Amino acid sequence: MIYLAQNRKFQDFFETKYLADDAVTNAKTDGAADKYLEAVYDFSVDGGAVGAVPMKDTSGQPLQIPEKAIVISSHIEIEAACTSSGSATVAFGLIGNSDAFKAATGKASLTLDAVFAGSNDLPLKMAAPTPVAVTIATAALTAGKIRLFIKYIEGN
Repeated sequence: MIYLAQNRKFQDFFETKYLADDAVTNAKTDGAADKYLEAVYDFSVDGGAVGAVPMKDTSGQPLQIPEKAIVISSHIEIEAACTSSGSATVAFGLIGNSDAFKAATGKASLTLDAVFAGSNDLPLKMAAPTPVAVTIATAALTAGKIRLFIKYIEGN
């Protein structure tokens, strides 16, 4: 067994308490830096009724894109296949602009591990804090989990 000398100052420098305090978050970067949001729709939590379903952040809180944000790209990941007893479609967007990221897409395309680039109305500037949503149409969903990744910069 090899033993290395300890450096107490170096050891203290890397304590978790310092990393937690200095963690880089969207709020701690300047306006010119790319910022990211992750929204989740989960049938087991949100249900699958026809209509707009607000998406939540990873902690379960309703997700809004900040005022003056300029959304420059988005990606959609299907984590669990979307199913329906009918011909359900899902659009990816905002409350008030249901297909801002991707137009209505049939359930047959929303299969496990499918990934889509969302680019329908992008780039897009937010006039006010705006909730992110999926809009279910034609028929209710009976299963599915979707993640929407949003990349934006702060506008003026």
